[in-house]
Order: sequence, then C-alpha cells, then structure tokens
Amino acid sequence: MSSSRARPDHPVLLPASAGWRADARLVGEALATVASCASGTFDDTRYLVPALTWQISADLVNDCATSDHLDAVRVLTLPAYALDAVWACHAALLRAATNDDDSACLADLLSYYLGSVHSTDLHALTGALQRTLAVLTLDLPAARALMTYLVLGHGTTPSAREAHSEVLAAWRGAGIIC
Repeated sequence: MSSSRARPDHPVLLPASAGWRADARLVGEALATVASCASGTFDDTRYLVPALTWQISADLVNDCATSDHLDAVRVLTLPAYALDAVWACHAALLRAATNDDDSACLADLLSYYLGSVHSTDLHALTGALQRTLAVLTLDLPAARALMTYLVLGHGTTPSAREAHSEVLAAWRGAGIIC
C-alpha cells in the first residue's frame, strides 16, 4: 500500500445523487465486510491485503456515501494513504474476479455476501468501485475551480455553474449517476 512518491492530502468533489450514494454504500459495506472477516483471521494473505487496508478503504468510501449535505456536490479532503488503500483493495477485487487460487477465499466471501445481501455479484461490485475511484481521482481544471468557488462561498456565480456543468459531464462520462 505504499506510494511510489509522497503525495499530500487533497480535496475532491463528491456528487450528492442517490445513485452515487447507492454505489458508494455497496462498495463501503462490501469493503467493511472483508475488513471484518480479515481482522478475525490474523492472516494478511487470505484476503490479499491486510485487514487494516480493507478497513481504511471502507471508512473512506462510507464517508463519501453520506447524505448530510444539501448541495449537489460536496468537498471532501482525501488523505493520500486512504486513496492508496482503496487502490490496493481494487487490485484485490480484480484478482478475486479472475478466480485465481490465491483469491478464492475473497471471491467466495464476496460472492456469498453480495448474492445474499445485495442481490448482485463481484463484477457489479468491481464496477461500482471503479466508479467510486473515478470520483475520487477526478482531476480537471473545472473541478479545482468549482472546489475553490464552493470553499469561498461563490458557488452561484456563472463561472461556478459552468465548472459544475463540466464536472457533472465528466462524472456522467465515467458512468456515475448524478
């Protein structure tokens, strides 16, 4: 889970739509389930990454899924270590989706959990996680401008609305319901 270079924490924009929150909740709950199971095994290899990595990822994604804001977007400070953890879990889920021998325990756990609780499968979870990562890694000039407008309280200016439209278009292009 180590970064190739030190990166600072940085702000990200999060959509407030019900579709986005549903994706983030699915991912957050699945990551938390793996974290819980992994912490009980005391075996960092059974679920491909350590339990703490699963828990950090679950906590971050669950924080993203909140609906405690009224605006169409919200600004969140994203710790670099947490994004690294989400990427590590993403890699583990991709391995589990390929059904290799090392990831069988993870694939079995998630297949059972997702089928029983959410009536979905590992491929749908991986897609939801990819959309979550698309939001967390969006780096457009319009996103940076919109964050600045929102933080300074100028979110209703014409240039802020234009930046908001560009961010929504980028999210929609990535398959995010917003």
